[in-house]
Amino acid sequence: MTINPRLDTSPENYHKWGPDRATVTPENVGQKVHLRVELPRSNAIVFPIRCYLIKMDELVTQAKWARRLHRVIRDLPEELATYKGLTRYRPTLVEWL
Repeated sequence: MTINPRLDTSPENYHKWGPDRATVTPENVGQKVHLRVELPRSNAIVFPIRCYLIKMDELVTQAKWARRLHRVIRDLPEELATYKGLTRYRPTLVEWL
């Protein structure tokens, strides 16, 4: 998950994207929070990574996806949510979904 449609969330650029995690509100969660999906492992020696982002407003147009994501985010172990950087906006996202 990422806030705003930003692909580069490297530690070197934390100063650019990190503060955005504190800006999620019930009013803007659908526009700001994005699910990031990477293509599965190819077992190739060299391969390009293609990433896709979908904002929550688009994702919830598929009710099945919305229900599943709600369960995944709600039931995610706290340690993993912390590692993934979701703790600041996770409750807001779960309630919104």
